[in-house]
Order: sequence, then structure tokens, then C-alpha cells
Amino acid sequence: MARCAPALVVVMSAHNLKTKLAHPDAQREHFPIAHVTFELSRKAGTFALVVGLPEGAARRGPLFTGFVEPGMGTQLRRLAHVIDEIEADQKKARK
Repeated sequence: MARCAPALVVVMSAHNLKTKLAHPDAQREHFPIAHVTFELSRKAGTFALVVGLPEGAARRGPLFTGFVEPGMGTQLRRLAHVIDEIEADQKKARK
């Protein structure tokens, strides 16, 4: 008897361009950081990285999408602390 491959679970992203155009009023939060915007969907528990500022994010597809996973907040806070240290070092070097 032939074995069938397990069924793939397809999750529709709350952040892909087709979905954003079809549901422009869906709740998405935007957090611009330099030249990238973090787009979050609390309802879907997902995030996306989009190039550019939030104003144009609705017309652009994401570079990357994923689910918010346990520990991500801590990881992002660690990153923020390192960036704070780099900024402080740069400020000291300018004086």
C-alpha cells in the first residue's frame, strides 16, 4: 500500500499584498525602524518586515513574515540594548 505524504497546512498571511489589498481596514500595527517597518497583526499573532515607511506598507509585499513565538520579546529587547550601546558609543566618539 502506498503511503501518502502528510497534508500541508496552509496559513493565509495577514501581511501578503493580496490580503492587504482585499482587507485594507484589517487591524495592523506599524513600527518604523530606520528603513524597515515591522507590521504586526495581534489577531493572527503574526509579523512582517516591510521595506520603507508605514505610509506605503499597504502597497508593498513583505520581505519576511512569521508567527510571534515565545521569547521574541526578550530577543528584541536584547537587540534594543545592543543598539542603545552602539548609539552611546557613537555619541561618545563624536565628542
